[in-house]
Amino acid sequence: MKAIFTLILLFYSYVSLAQAYTINDYVGAWKYENNDTVFTVVLIEGCINNGRSKSSIFEWQVFGGYSMVIAGKEIDNYTYINSVFDKKKGYNPSLQQIYIYGSVLKDYSNYCSFIFYDQRKKHFNGTGISGGSLTLLTPNKLKWEIDEEAGIWSEIEGCEDCPEVSPIGFSVPNNVVLTKVLQ
Repeated sequence: MKAIFTLILLFYSYVSLAQAYTINDYVGAWKYENNDTVFTVVLIEGCINNGRSKSSIFEWQVFGGYSMVIAGKEIDNYTYINSVFDKKKGYNPSLQQIYIYGSVLKDYSNYCSFIFYDQRKKHFNGTGISGGSLTLLTPNKLKWEIDEEAGIWSEIEGCEDCPEVSPIGFSVPNNVVLTKVLQ
């Protein structure tokens, strides 16, 4: 009986500590600073123009942009982003001013997988690289990760005649914790 009571108590403790997030928790400006480097990510709720509403029953669309400042000099600024991805204009979101193209499954609302369109490195000739993830750690902390090897594997897996693809790195940090600075 004691074991059952302990299990019930642990379950309720776990459920009460679990955080349910929504798309609004992602939306805003997020910043990482290290010495003279400032990396900023801006995220908005996105909509795919294919007759579907802003979000489906299962997922939210997250679109974003980024900027990079090093030693006080702005290196990149891709923070003007569209909130609508129009499939009729082609399947390259960066051509539509979307540089981070992500989806949040509502059942796993603290995690967002994304494709990153690095405007300097131009992975796969600018068509973006998957392997990105955003994890909400707290309402004001967001873990930013990009795994280039996973992105390459995702792109060429199963392709018998694809050329060998070597990692080229990123023009932004690939594993940092961002702090929310604006809603």
